[in-house]
Amino acid sequence: MAPFLLHMHKYPVLKGKEGCFVVLMLQGGYMSAGRRHLHSHWALYIVVIAIIAVGIASGAIASKILPPGQAEELQTRVISAFQSARTGVDYSSLLSLAVTQNLKAIGLILFLGLTVLGLPFIAAFLYFRGFVLGFAVGFLILTRPTDGIFVVLLTLVPSSLVFLPALIFAGVMALAFTLWLVKGRQRSPVSLSQALLLYAGAGAGVMVLATAAGLIDAYVTPGLLRIFYS
Repeated sequence: MAPFLLHMHKYPVLKGKEGCFVVLMLQGGYMSAGRRHLHSHWALYIVVIAIIAVGIASGAIASKILPPGQAEELQTRVISAFQSARTGVDYSSLLSLAVTQNLKAIGLILFLGLTVLGLPFIAAFLYFRGFVLGFAVGFLILTRPTDGIFVVLLTLVPSSLVFLPALIFAGVMALAFTLWLVKGRQRSPVSLSQALLLYAGAGAGVMVLATAAGLIDAYVTPGLLRIFYS
């Protein structure tokens, strides 16, 4: 039996899935808190991953039923982006755009986690982000049958390997905090101010991952396109 299970009777808030991860952090180091967080919130991870997966699948399907006129317009934009990558990229502008979008996405999720009514909005936004990713993948593969998969590997996979874990963790963190506010706060040995402080600290860590994903989008992706399509 995991050691923390032996002491769960001391912290009633840990008994349910609504147990806030910040409580776990206060009961031990970050490594042990991370393990207990995964153990206590595995159901939330499944829910968040499932929501994003459904969004990805929906986006991929939507890319196949896109009206011809809109498909042609998007294809023109994709070609223009490829040409820009070959001739030269304004890295500062691209970096600002990529990082800003990522931080806004994570920031919105974390903000919704602070609201009691944030659950459906968190789920909707996670679905939307999955939909956007699925649509992009489906559109590239559909409109570029010869090299679509290769383009996806060069343009979407590198940053997604960093951003998706950040998105998933932010979603779980926000859902857990919301549930803690609704169901577990009154039984928790942790004050609201302590919980908010640790929530902000963990959120800052997720923001770092989101920034790293933006850096990959701005510098790594154009470089890969230039190398393989020059």
